[in-house]
Amino acid sequence: GTVAGLGAGTTGFREGQRVVVHHHVPCGECFYCARGFHAQCAFYKRNGTTAGFEPSGGGYAEYVKASDWIVERGTIPIPDGVLPEEAAFVEPVNTCLKAVRKAGVAKGESVLVVGQGPIGLLLMQLARWAGGEVLVSDPLAERRALASKVGAAVALDAAGDVAAEVRRLTEGRGADCTLVAATGRAAFAAALEATRPGGRILSFAATSRGENAEVDLGLLTTSEKDVLTAYSSSIDVQQQAADLVF
Repeated sequence: GTVAGLGAGTTGFREGQRVVVHHHVPCGECFYCARGFHAQCAFYKRNGTTAGFEPSGGGYAEYVKASDWIVERGTIPIPDGVLPEEAAFVEPVNTCLKAVRKAGVAKGESVLVVGQGPIGLLLMQLARWAGGEVLVSDPLAERRALASKVGAAVALDAAGDVAAEVRRLTEGRGADCTLVAATGRAAFAAALEATRPGGRILSFAATSRGENAEVDLGLLTTSEKDVLTAYSSSIDVQQQAADLVF
C-alpha cells in the first residue's frame, strides 16, 4: 500500500511512500512475547487493519486504515525498484523463515518439504538458503517441475513411495528434517516415515481445528523423532524476511 492521511507526517513515512503493512503485531511485554511465542500474544490476535468491516482486515480493499500500533511497529518501507507483487511476499516469507529457524535447518542437512504449493516453494528455498540439501514431494507434475526450476535437488511424486526414495538418497537414513507444507493424514504420515531416527518433523500447513493424524507414539518415541510446529509471522525475523525479499 501507500501511506496517506494525517499520520503520514508523524510516523517517519512520507506521503505516498510505498509500504508493506503487517495486520498483527505483538505487545512485546507479555508472558508469551518474553519467550518468543509472539503469535500467542493476546494483543497480536487483534487485527490492526480494517477496510471498515470485520472480521476481514481489508487485504483486498483499495483503501485500508492501519491502527497506530501497526504503523509504528508493523510497517516496512518498500525500496525503489521492488514491485508490489514482490513486496507482498514479505509476510509469507516471514512465516516460512520462522518455521525454518524453529526446525533448526543447518548447513549440510537433508531436508524434505512435503507439498510444493506457494508456501512449500518458499519453505524449500529458505531451507536451501539455510544450507540444506532439499528434496520435495508433490502429487502435481507442474509443481514438481517448478520446484526443480527454483532449486530443489530432487522432486518426488507424492503418489510414489516417498519415504523409500528419501532413504535411498540419504544413505538409508531418511531426512534429517521434514517440513510439512500440505494438509491431510497422508502428508503427515509420509513425513514421519521419511524422517530418520532422531530427526525433526515440523507441521506448518495444519492451521485449522479438526486436522487429525494418527501417530504410533511407541514408534515415534523409540525412534526419538521430534514433532515441532510453527504458526504465523514473528517480529523477530521481520526485517530479515524483508531484506531477503527486497
